Amino acid sequence: MKINVAGLGKVTSALLFNLKDKVEIGYILSRDKEKAKIFSKKIGKGTPVSYSDSFKFEDVVLVGYNDTFLPEAKNMLEKFIPTNTSVIHFSGFYPSTIFPEKWNPASIHPNCPVINENTKFTNVPFGIEGNIDLAKKIVDLLGGISFIIPTNAKINYHLSAVIMSNFTHSLIYIAEKIYDDAKLPKELFFKVMESLLKNTIENIKNYGTIKTITGPIVREDLEIINAEMELFCGKFPELCPLFDSFIQVILSIKEEK
Repeated sequence: MKINVAGLGKVTSALLFNLKDKVEIGYILSRDKEKAKIFSKKIGKGTPVSYSDSFKFEDVVLVGYNDTFLPEAKNMLEKFIPTNTSVIHFSGFYPSTIFPEKWNPASIHPNCPVINENTKFTNVPFGIEGNIDLAKKIVDLLGGISFIIPTNAKINYHLSAVIMSNFTHSLIYIAEKIYDDAKLPKELFFKVMESLLKNTIENIKNYGTIKTITGPIVREDLEIINAEMELFCGKFPELCPLFDSFIQVILSIKEEK
């Protein structure tokens, strides 16, 4: 299999690092050709090119555009993509149908934060869609676990991922600020965070979300709720409605018990 890349983002860079010893690397396309040259030298493979060069991709193209530019991919890449080439993107939001059918497209979305090129994908679940056979081959090469997402369910799938990952990250940021205000040790914060998140995940896996909700709101400890809401709203006045919204969510979970 020959893998080419259009757009050197965090995801495509990490994928190439993970695949470089398992596949042939073809063209590495970037607006900044110097960036492509540096990356090609780093992995010891690939031919750096820019959009002004004359070339044709062959076999498989991994598109590293972010969601803002992905709808423009057809116009930007069409002249480089011949018949019998398959094109893959990594958006959790957009389906493969954002690309022309003649591109034999697929979407592959890793369910892990990709921080840099050193990210590993072993045992990471990937949502795949479109050209399923090719998508599975890529995920298998990465050591990941693939599961099929229906094309019309991608927005639901992605929104759930955003809530589980990005929203949780934001809430941890808020919790860290509250710890900092009390001058509690950072090491303690990390240990408590890890314990709470790990045990919450295990409890939900074993018993479900409804049966495992706990805390002062479930117990209706009004004195504690009011005191902590006052602290929260004093620290984050612009986010005070958020605290009340979470109270309502937790109460609705309690009602389902």
